[in-house]
Amino acid sequence: MEIYEGIAASPGIAIGEAFIYNQELLIPKYSISEMQVELEIDRFYVALRKTKEEYEKLRNKIVAEMSEDEGKFLDTHILMTEDQSLIQEVVERLREEKKNVEWIIYQVVDSLFKKFRQMEDEYFRDRAVDVLDIGRKLIQKLLSQKNSSLSDISKDVIVISSDLTVSDTASMNKKHVFGFVTELGGRTSHVAILARALGIPAVLGIKDISHKINTGDMVIIDGLRGRIIVNPNEETTMDYGHEKTNYEKLENSYLALKDLPSETLDGKKIILKANMEIPEQEIDSVIFHGAEGIGLYRSEFLYLSKKRKVLPTEEQQFNAYKFVLEKFPNHNVTIRTLDLGGDKVLEGVTERESNPYLGWRAIRFCLSRPDIFKIQLRALYRASIFGNLQIMFPMITGAEEVDQINQIIDQVKKDLRKENINFKEDVPVGLMIETPGAVLITDLLAKKSDFFSIGTNDLIQYTLACDRGNEKVAYLYEPLHPAVLKLLKMTIDNAHKENLKVSLCGEMSSDIESVIALVGLGIDELSMGPISILEVKEIIRSLKYEETKKLSEELLKMKDYFEIKKRIQNWMKTNLKNHIFIKSSNFKKK
Repeated sequence: MEIYEGIAASPGIAIGEAFIYNQELLIPKYSISEMQVELEIDRFYVALRKTKEEYEKLRNKIVAEMSEDEGKFLDTHILMTEDQSLIQEVVERLREEKKNVEWIIYQVVDSLFKKFRQMEDEYFRDRAVDVLDIGRKLIQKLLSQKNSSLSDISKDVIVISSDLTVSDTASMNKKHVFGFVTELGGRTSHVAILARALGIPAVLGIKDISHKINTGDMVIIDGLRGRIIVNPNEETTMDYGHEKTNYEKLENSYLALKDLPSETLDGKKIILKANMEIPEQEIDSVIFHGAEGIGLYRSEFLYLSKKRKVLPTEEQQFNAYKFVLEKFPNHNVTIRTLDLGGDKVLEGVTERESNPYLGWRAIRFCLSRPDIFKIQLRALYRASIFGNLQIMFPMITGAEEVDQINQIIDQVKKDLRKENINFKEDVPVGLMIETPGAVLITDLLAKKSDFFSIGTNDLIQYTLACDRGNEKVAYLYEPLHPAVLKLLKMTIDNAHKENLKVSLCGEMSSDIESVIALVGLGIDELSMGPISILEVKEIIRSLKYEETKKLSEELLKMKDYFEIKKRIQNWMKTNLKNHIFIKSSNFKKK
């Protein structure tokens, strides 16, 4: 039995078999003789034929299950397997360099990828990712490696990986994944966010764990303490089985609160909404936990699914937004426009940068690619007639960006009117406050917005200069840092002066200690992973707003987050000792 400690990223207990997930290709490089060259060429042609057959089979499957249009994106892949310039270059380099064919293909594909990425024509730029896909499949065929995908999982497992991209998790077969364990990432990485949204236990930041566990090993994930146990003994398995049952009973006890209002004992109403990334996987959980609408729909996941090889069309986006709006006819649905970039790279569209979080991402990307941005806005406004849509824009750092956005919106509306397409004229438009710079001009931004949404995941990392996905600096990522609390207070006060509501959609909204401070700071709405909603409702219904207001005034005067956390914890022990959420801490003390 081995025990490993990591970061508790998503609560709960999971027990099951390990599945080691690794998409890396280890490409050998070695010299070949003159006699072996023709053999390598033959291997290349066989791999080409098998790759083409695989694409054709996949295309036929998609057409049968969906439509001819959905299958068309594979036509380019099929044609590329017959491309004589590609074939000729591989054959010529084989004869010239006399290296194994896998290495030659890697070099040729890498060169083609870079050429496509530099082209001015958008169509050819988009083909760069297709070239990479074909190269990977050819090399896998030659190395006899199977292309594994989380969507292919057909048995109950716990996924162990060095890291999981957003497209990995977006394509996951949720029904068979009991938990996540990764070497990289922290509480605010997208793997952690999705795990909490789906109610799946996760422990992250365990160095080299994918090399220490074998597929088929029995694993226990303790998402409450940030611990995993590999090949546990009988006693440990039994103990965790009991603990899993007790934890699930505690979660079920919250269901009695589902239809009760989220308000303090002295009548302060705090709207509780859900964050959402993949509606098809999350919608049932959102409704089950009683969310009062969607506070953050991360629309970029429409673009990041591995099942999609081209950008989603206007019609596909329209149908996705319409689906969510119709699910919440009596509540607001806030959809964030594309937040690509940073750790969400879309091959052939965005770029890998040396400092991605400070680079070409979110609204900066959208304003520089109005062709993509307008398609999304058209889809959003078309869907607006099916519910209570709110649109918000990420990573705003200046008033001039808001002016540019409004100009594009005006043009989109004008085009829709010309085409006699129905839409709501008065869709509320909000701004995400995610940088210290934006906070400092919230008095100006409040005059150009209908609401604010504070994205604390980014605001904290920019304020404290620590990468929120880096487990090595996870200790610096502190939501209750005095600087963070002062920025939150400034944002809320400036918004309220203009009669704007303020929502908070970062992971801070589901942390009990932080919720107490946020209520006192005057927050209007909290948006979080659905599994946290009822626990947060329990805490809010246990508070008196005037008391938390006085507490927050104290916190704003304190010098460090150690002092702040200690004060909140002592306040909880005095004021909230008889409530359910305090009992849940019993799990964390073991």
